[in-house]
Amino acid sequence: MDLVTFAAPRIAAATAKAPKVETYDAGGSEDPAGGFGTLVRSGDDKASGDAAIDAAHTNAGIVRDFYQQVLGRNSIDGAGMDMKSVVHFGKDYNNAYWDGAKMTYGDGDGKFFAPLSGALDVVAHEMTHGVTEHTARLEYAGQAGALNESWSDVLGEIVEQWSENRSGFGTPDAARGADWLIGEDVMTPGTAGDALRSMKAPGTAYDGDVQPADMAHYQEMPNDEEHDNGGVHINSGIPNKAAYDAAIKVGSEKVAKIWYTALTDFLKPSADFAAAAGATIAAATKLYGEGAESQAVADAWKAVGVTAATGITRATHTAGEAPARGDNDGIVPRWLQHGPPAA
Repeated sequence: MDLVTFAAPRIAAATAKAPKVETYDAGGSEDPAGGFGTLVRSGDDKASGDAAIDAAHTNAGIVRDFYQQVLGRNSIDGAGMDMKSVVHFGKDYNNAYWDGAKMTYGDGDGKFFAPLSGALDVVAHEMTHGVTEHTARLEYAGQAGALNESWSDVLGEIVEQWSENRSGFGTPDAARGADWLIGEDVMTPGTAGDALRSMKAPGTAYDGDVQPADMAHYQEMPNDEEHDNGGVHINSGIPNKAAYDAAIKVGSEKVAKIWYTALTDFLKPSADFAAAAGATIAAATKLYGEGAESQAVADAWKAVGVTAATGITRATHTAGEAPARGDNDGIVPRWLQHGPPAA
């Protein structure tokens, strides 16, 4: 079998579009002029001196570089899409979201959340929703929606690991030493140690966290906005734990490449957990052959109680509408937008 290796695509300089990073200031409005507000930084402009703006700009550049240098992808759409961010959205807005064209960040209320652009994993999580939109287009409900959230958590966390340790992040030892927490830098700034989600130990990120870590504790929920579109932010703990278990065996770099290849080559919009397990095993086999990597991925899904689907074939992705996400479908689920529930 020919093994696939990752490298930056060789595109002629005259035809490759380099993605530009642009950051806008909404000025506290939820309806900024032109949908963006005022352009405050573009490309290599010097820092503005505004911490939330500069964090958004810097972090977007890191996400761009990770996708280019580690996964060989030219921006969110794979074709050099400019990476635009809107900061200072609304008043005390406790969320961040991707809307198909740009990132939007609230400043938080200072109690439950600090400005959300300050967390690289938050930025990478939401921008990965854009990558999903341009590839597998996972439906935003039930298990497909939980996979949509999980893929953003997985790649968001690994972008952060890469940023902190670019030369050594790919080893199993580095994976074991990472915190595998999402949003720990911006959630409850006065409380140390909590986060939006724990991938290493789902259900332990904060007092009242209800994420399951295995299928024995899967939560069946109605498919409506009040119930998290069938538990997309809740049941994502299960595939998150599988990704963590695989990473501590083969390293986060290989998991990033396997999960990305599953997203681009094998996952279909209606995929369930069994299909995701089969897709990641197929991706590992495509990249590294039948060996330690594919076995580690298979074992990781088995450990969380998911039986991998067989007969996985290459997906054909066609352009279409993005997965429907409601007003409350940013990285912070509805029940956390005003802080953790009472224990």
